[in-house]
Amino acid sequence: MGVFGELYTFERCTFVYGDYSYIEEACIIPCPSDCKLSEWSNWSRCSKSCGSGVKVRSKWLREKPYNGGRPCPKLDHVNQVYEVVPCHSDCSQYIWVTEPWSVCKVTFVNMRDNCGEGVQTRKVRCMQNTADGPSDHVEDYLCDPEEMPLGSRECKLPCPEDCVISEWGPWTRCTLPCNQSSFRQRSADPIRQPADEGRACPNAVEKEPCNLNKNCFHYDYNVTDWSTCQLSEKAVCGNGMKTRMLDCVRSDGKSVNLKYCEELGLEKNWQMNASCMVECPVNCQLSDWSPWSQCSQTCGLTGKMIRRRTVTQPFQGDGRPCPALMEQSKPCPVKPCYQWQYGQWSPCQVQDAQCGEGTRTRNISCVVSDGSADDFSKVVDEEFCTDIEPIIDGIKKMVLEETCTQPCPGDCYLKDWSSWSLCQLTCVNGEDLGFGGIQVRSRAVIIQELENQHLCPEQMLETKSCDDGQCYEYKWMASAWKGSSRTVWCQRSDGVNVTGGCLVVRQPDADRSCNPPCSQPYSYCSETRTCSCEEGYTEVMSSNGTLEQCTLIPVVVMPTVEDKRGDVKTSRAVHPTQPSSNPAGRGRTWFLQPFGPDGRLKTWVYGVAAGAFVLLIFIVSMIYLACKKPKKPQRRQNNRLKPLTLAYDGDADM
Repeated sequence: MGVFGELYTFERCTFVYGDYSYIEEACIIPCPSDCKLSEWSNWSRCSKSCGSGVKVRSKWLREKPYNGGRPCPKLDHVNQVYEVVPCHSDCSQYIWVTEPWSVCKVTFVNMRDNCGEGVQTRKVRCMQNTADGPSDHVEDYLCDPEEMPLGSRECKLPCPEDCVISEWGPWTRCTLPCNQSSFRQRSADPIRQPADEGRACPNAVEKEPCNLNKNCFHYDYNVTDWSTCQLSEKAVCGNGMKTRMLDCVRSDGKSVNLKYCEELGLEKNWQMNASCMVECPVNCQLSDWSPWSQCSQTCGLTGKMIRRRTVTQPFQGDGRPCPALMEQSKPCPVKPCYQWQYGQWSPCQVQDAQCGEGTRTRNISCVVSDGSADDFSKVVDEEFCTDIEPIIDGIKKMVLEETCTQPCPGDCYLKDWSSWSLCQLTCVNGEDLGFGGIQVRSRAVIIQELENQHLCPEQMLETKSCDDGQCYEYKWMASAWKGSSRTVWCQRSDGVNVTGGCLVVRQPDADRSCNPPCSQPYSYCSETRTCSCEEGYTEVMSSNGTLEQCTLIPVVVMPTVEDKRGDVKTSRAVHPTQPSSNPAGRGRTWFLQPFGPDGRLKTWVYGVAAGAFVLLIFIVSMIYLACKKPKKPQRRQNNRLKPLTLAYDGDADM
């Protein structure tokens, strides 16, 4: 099905050749589905019972759009869309109506005088006000709760001799502007004068200061914002009317009856209605499908036919947007691709000789493929290509035989030309300079005898201009060192290793062997490209700074405690890489190297010599003292020494 209701079907057909089969089947493009909403609900009651408010109606989602259909308007979290318009409620349409006060029910009675204090009650109702007066009882929330009269009050049953006064009259209006320097008052009238011993009448006038927003108010007009454009009942676009409301607002922000503003002479000429227009949605309009184009290929699976359409009218407003499918394609009827193809060249044949000039031949064969670049052509009978002109790679001239050279032993000869290289542009920092590009191919020169090198060409190159190349960057790459050599190559920015393109002057070293080479026994070439000696040997340098020879370092053998031959004090040279002659478990041997790599004695050797010298002096001194003739002992005294007696006196320091 097309995007705007069209249905496209294709006949089913099957073509089989080789290992392939191709099938066409009918297909369906799903049509777009617009967002679907319910009808508008009824308007709600005005949000305010006095003054300007709003009323609302809503739609809810029935079906979401899909396949590119007209989108939904902005929905809330419960998938509804609202329309809000201003409204005005007459502040006097609902009023509080009271019934007369009940008789005073005395709770504390003075039995002697038959008087006391009590409570009075009355009914208070919210009623709809009409021209004929209050009519129907309505819900209390429709009336102003701040103006609701009291339903109960305290009362007093006067005693017979006391004064009796009437109910308080209404408060007088405060003069504007409101300030505490002005007052309002109310009064009552005496109904019965007191007797001689009765309670006197109280003051029949009450006063209180005028306080702003408490008992004194200012008034002013307020106009609401314009509503949305309201159309007729069934219309969805076109001309309509927008409205706004006029409100009388008290200084404390409360909406009141318009009469308060009118009484103060604050009349203003406001425009409450104005014409408006809602833009009609315009759906996207498309042209008809163009005819199918010719097949892009004459055979194979890669060909296709295309048809297109264009936008003649873009969508507007909430119209259906244009589809994404503006082009359709389908494969062409499948036909095998038959063509002529060269075979392999035969070996070079030299008539009546083993080498020299000769000829080589090749054949052409009929092959079939599916037209793709990855398909491997298969050879078939030539009868399939009988109607095809023998053209290969766009060249009509068929080259089936050509001269060749079979090189004689010792001669140099050239191999076949390589394929043309990629087009290389002239670039600086990856940007084409606009000088065009160049392609190169080469022939390898095979030299069998070095004596005939002068008879061979140095290099066989061919170039041609091109303009479809790309800019590449070239960078030298190197592997890790293995001994004194490593591999160095040039890499293109697309990751291909190439044999040219990198600057020769920046080529890193691939060989770090020493010059002159290290030919002395036990020598090797170090990383600094100088000759050094292996471990256990020290270098002997010549006057010009080159290595002359590697000398074996003398090794002192020091037996351990376990070694039974502790009296061995000979020194001999031992190669450190040779295994020890001590059997396992007979002790360990340390090899001391007194000479450094420069052939000089190490510092610790001088320290050992100094210690040995000091030890020798100590031994000689001890021998001298031991062999010296002792002096004659003194004659013992006759008087015996009395033994010393220590008396403990309890001192803790003893």
